[in-house]
Amino acid sequence: MAQTVTRTDTDLLLSLYEYMVTAREMDTIEEEYTGRGEAFFHVSGAGHEASVMLHPYLTSDDWLQVHYRDKALMLARGISPEMFFMSLFNKDGSHSRGRQMNAHMSSPEHKILSIVGPVGNSTLQSVGIASVIKDEPNAPIVLCGLGDGMTQQGEVFEAIGHAVRDTLPVLFVIQDNAFAISTKTSQRTFYSTPSGEADEFYSIPIRRVDGRDAIGAFEAFGEVVSEMRETRAPQIVVFEVDRLSNHTNADDQRMYRTEDEIDRVRSTGDPIAILRRHLCENGVDETTLDKTRERIAADLRSIARTVQRTADPEPIHDAVKPLPASLTDRSSEYVGGRGDGEITMLEAIREVLRSRLATDPRAGQPGNAFRRGH
Repeated sequence: MAQTVTRTDTDLLLSLYEYMVTAREMDTIEEEYTGRGEAFFHVSGAGHEASVMLHPYLTSDDWLQVHYRDKALMLARGISPEMFFMSLFNKDGSHSRGRQMNAHMSSPEHKILSIVGPVGNSTLQSVGIASVIKDEPNAPIVLCGLGDGMTQQGEVFEAIGHAVRDTLPVLFVIQDNAFAISTKTSQRTFYSTPSGEADEFYSIPIRRVDGRDAIGAFEAFGEVVSEMRETRAPQIVVFEVDRLSNHTNADDQRMYRTEDEIDRVRSTGDPIAILRRHLCENGVDETTLDKTRERIAADLRSIARTVQRTADPEPIHDAVKPLPASLTDRSSEYVGGRGDGEITMLEAIREVLRSRLATDPRAGQPGNAFRRGH
């Protein structure tokens, strides 16, 4: 069951802090391997880690369509660091046996659905799941993670509209880092328009949560999820964060952000640094936190080296399923009349369909339309 948490629950905050640190250290290691050409793709979650503050309020009955920067949340939910590295190196032991982009994790056993790059594509699936689980006794919810740029996709509007019409328990969390790759999104979304910041959308109140402040997010998520379990209605959270890295390893943010801006967000928008200060102010020894980070980093590097030596997937050269003999036997193929006359493509199609309907017992007898020649 979901936990009830408070601002002073230091032990729980420490455990969530470790997930955040683990996600950040994984980013560092992934960047190193990608930079050396030993891995091919990397997407960082730096700056987005405080979405893990949703974890204490989730149950095993909830479904998660997470954002690809939700590494800390996925770790807390149960995906192991080994699986992240299996995916990074496209190993046979990965969730997709090396056949899916490594940032697009999934874990059916933890009800984490397959991530897609254009995250707005997952909204209709989230709403579909919510329609099935809405009346289950433990009041499960569906998390639908979005990016600010993708909120303008038509499927997003359709999904939110359907969630409102049918009162479905979908938590739309928009991770707004102010950029859709390299394009600024302020005043270009349904919740941030040229006329100002919207308070609601399709009658759903829009709640803005500062994702830099993990403690504030911790409390806000608790209130939102508690209300959803009671009302079974959708909610929209705009999770305001700073992206502390390039969009991916294929991007260079210095092309569209100034050095001053990059330095500023790294000094003021790091949720790990902010939470660390809170923990130290509330009695946690700073040396303990340093040792925790060193231990996590060492363990992750050991895991990465081990995983890199595991088996690669075996290539399959005949992945296309062979056609059944009934479709490849040329003797049963109908090629039409043997006369010299020419017919149009439309007439040819009609004759093939008429022949199939007349000879294939699975298709039945020709219908009235064919007898009329339509």
